[in-house]
Amino acid sequence: EAATFAKELGFETDDIAVIAHKTQNLPKENAKRQRLVVFTQGKDDTVATVGDKVTMFPVLDINQNDIVDTNGAGDAFAGGFLSALVQEQSLEECIRAGHYAANVIIRRVGCTFPERPNFH
Repeated sequence: EAATFAKELGFETDDIAVIAHKTQNLPKENAKRQRLVVFTQGKDDTVATVGDKVTMFPVLDINQNDIVDTNGAGDAFAGGFLSALVQEQSLEECIRAGHYAANVIIRRVGCTFPERPNFH
């Protein structure tokens, strides 16, 4: 999706870090706050950028046999990420919360969560 977005905007690159940085620098209405860009890539690193810094975050290791259903993984990541963001956690903690939530979801049938999550 990021590559398609970049192509549509004429970024002329398929480097995910460059795409994130160029996306972060697009014009925006609210100048009071910097844009935060996060691209998830399944089992590949999550890319995040704020300002001029682009950071790659490795996803949690998981045995491929433990993956049951990937439906809802992106939504789970977004929910975990945003739950930390609204609590004004660091970018690293927001990504960690997103990775945790996605990792839990892909181990279960359907988009379900265990009764007692163990995120710390």
